[in-house]
Amino acid sequence: MHKWVLRGFEALRSFLQFLKICCIFLIMLLLLYWIQNLLNSTWEWMGFIAPFFDFLLKTADNIYSLSLNFGETVFELKYITAIVLIMLVYGFINILIWLSKLAEEGYDDTRRFCKRTEERAMNKVLYDRVEKEEKKIFKYSVLIQTRIKPIYVHRKINIDIEKQNELMKDFIYEKLEVTPIVLEEGYLYNFENFYGIDRVLTVLFKVINGSTPLDYAISIQVENNIPQLKKLISLKHYNKITMAADTSFRYRFNTLQKYETSQLGVFQNGERTLEVHEFREFS
Repeated sequence: MHKWVLRGFEALRSFLQFLKICCIFLIMLLLLYWIQNLLNSTWEWMGFIAPFFDFLLKTADNIYSLSLNFGETVFELKYITAIVLIMLVYGFINILIWLSKLAEEGYDDTRRFCKRTEERAMNKVLYDRVEKEEKKIFKYSVLIQTRIKPIYVHRKINIDIEKQNELMKDFIYEKLEVTPIVLEEGYLYNFENFYGIDRVLTVLFKVINGSTPLDYAISIQVENNIPQLKKLISLKHYNKITMAADTSFRYRFNTLQKYETSQLGVFQNGERTLEVHEFREFS
């Protein structure tokens, strides 16, 4: 429909341009018709347009009928009046072309405004639908892997990693009262309320920032997507709390957000890619 309307405006302007050419052509023919009358001649080839010119000259004569005599030659100024009338029509056509351009611009602006309004309304509906679905997601999992800090390994200092892991688990249990299960040589914690994740993150950041001889790779994944969680932890981003894009997106819908998120990068995950983000403390 929009294309047809634009073509209609274009066709209208083309027609008006054709009328302008006709006006110029009429003026040229009228000058020839005037010369014919000055010579008291009759040119048969002008017979097709003579009735129209006679009507136009009669109308012009009613408007202005002054004549000038030069010997036997009479200059009737009604011809000039007729030419002025044609020029007025020419000018009126120019105005119509200008108005058609204004009308087209107005139509296009109105259409764009309506389209933007419709898109905003549709986006609002889609956003509300997505928000409703995202807020239904409550379950999430946390997977923690540890390693001895390289500085202790290089110095060949004997660190009991099992004892350090037990201390970590005891600290987390004391704060969150959650017991992990062993997964991927790490510890998997399952939680039931994503709205309370900031409390969990506070504890996890204390683990990372603690003065222990271990580094901690921590990954979080919503909806217990264990395969994706395993991929996240396999990237071994130590001393970071990482997550996939879906978890980061879900966090946006928490009313209160104590932490910020940022993208770490995009990594290959089989035939697909995995967009990895991290939780960060506000600076």
